[in-house]
Amino acid sequence: MLNMLYLLKGPSYSIHSKPKKLVIMLHGYGDNAENFIHLANAIDQKSWGAHYIALNAPEIIPNYPMGYQWFTLYPNNVYIEDAGPSEVEIVNQSIINSVKKIELTIDYHLRKLGLKMNDCFLLGFSQGGMMAFEFGNNISNSLGGIIILSGQILKQDNKNSKTFKDTPIYISHGSKDEVLPIKKFYESIKYLKNNNFNFESHELNEDTHTISQNAIHLLQKFIKKNL
Repeated sequence: MLNMLYLLKGPSYSIHSKPKKLVIMLHGYGDNAENFIHLANAIDQKSWGAHYIALNAPEIIPNYPMGYQWFTLYPNNVYIEDAGPSEVEIVNQSIINSVKKIELTIDYHLRKLGLKMNDCFLLGFSQGGMMAFEFGNNISNSLGGIIILSGQILKQDNKNSKTFKDTPIYISHGSKDEVLPIKKFYESIKYLKNNNFNFESHELNEDTHTISQNAIHLLQKFIKKNL
C-alpha cells in the first residue's frame, strides 16, 4: 500500500471534471508550488482537457522555510560549481530521491484520473527544468512531453533509453538570463543534438530568468502539437 507521506504536495488547477491530460509542474530553486501554479491558468487551453498540479520540492532550504529545493546548491557548504566527489555524491542522491518522489506522485495522480504516463507532460522552470530531464532519463515509460524552461541538462552522460529519446522535449532560454547564463542552453542543445533526442529549442532574445509571454506562446504550440 502506498505511503501517502512519500507523495509530494501542491495545489492543482483544472476546469474539467474528467481531464484527458495531466501537467505536472516543478518550480525553481527557492520557490514553492503555490507561487508556480498561476502559470497553469496562463498556458491552459480549454480544448486540451488538462489537469495541472504544481508540486513542492521535497527539501526545505535551510533558514528559508518558504523556499524549497529539488537538490542542494551547497553540499557540505560548498557551492555546487566547486563541488568535489563527495559533494557530487550528495547532490546525486538528492536528485535520485526527488525523482522517486516525483514518480510516486505522478503514478498516484494518473491512477486517480484514469490516465497513462504518456498522457502526462512534465514542466519545469530553472532547477525544476533540470529535474524534468532527470526524471525522464530515469523512468522506463514515455511521457507526453518534457518541458525545460530556463534550465539545463545536468548530467550529460550517454545512458539514455530509446524510450526517453523518443519523448518530445521543449527547451527554451532567455538570451539575457542572469541566473543561468545562455551558455548552459547551448551546452544542453549540443547534448540533445549529439544524442539524437526528439526536441525543439528556442533562444528567447532579451528574456531574462523568467517565463515571458513569448515563452508561453511557444510552449502552448508545443503542447498542442504533442497532445
